Amino acid sequence: MKKKALLKRIECAYLPVTDVAASVAWYERVLGLTLRSPLKPGRGAIMIMDSGQWLFLLPSVGGHPLHFMTTGWAEDGSPFEMFPICFETEDIRELDQSLRESGVWTEQAIRDEGGCGLQLDFKDLDGNKFQVWQLPVQAELPAQAEVPVQAELPAR
Repeated sequence: MKKKALLKRIECAYLPVTDVAASVAWYERVLGLTLRSPLKPGRGAIMIMDSGQWLFLLPSVGGHPLHFMTTGWAEDGSPFEMFPICFETEDIRELDQSLRESGVWTEQAIRDEGGCGLQLDFKDLDGNKFQVWQLPVQAELPAQAEVPVQAELPAR
């Protein structure tokens, strides 16, 4: 008999940052997150996402960004700098625009991954790498993007 899953979901995430105040301003301005309570010197900050989940921005000694190298992601097995967190958005186009207007590094343009929806990889001020995706049923690419069109097959 299969064991019942004892973990339900990820409630919050802890992100290393070098300057908490600057990161709070960035997460508010670029991603639209809300600061939960006033900053205290030497302490971290809690940012609230639209879903109510929390992102903790914690001072990191030495500045070690959140990402790692793997050969298990790319189809050809080549090394890939992996994002450890994937966020969901309801408007990937607006997020992409906010990232670009703010000069944020993105891996490439929005990608249409079919049943996996639209995806985009980006980094915050400290080089923490993330992926964001949008459900396929709500997904629309920006007008300038080239998307292969699937022809409908005639009914038999």
